Amino acid sequence: MVFIREKRIKGKAYYYLVKSVREHAGVRQKIIQYLGSEKPSEDEIRRLKRRDS
Repeated sequence: MVFIREKRIKGKAYYYLVKSVREHAGVRQKIIQYLGSEKPSEDEIRRLKRRDS
């Protein structure tokens, strides 16, 4: 499953495209792409998810 993760560092928001991956110890999140500090638009999110599914 591919989704957008918001990560807050020192109060600033950063966005990443993340994929859930099953490993020996359970499910982990693998960062696929850094998207920047601006929240992507809904169209951009749909395009990214379709591309990396």
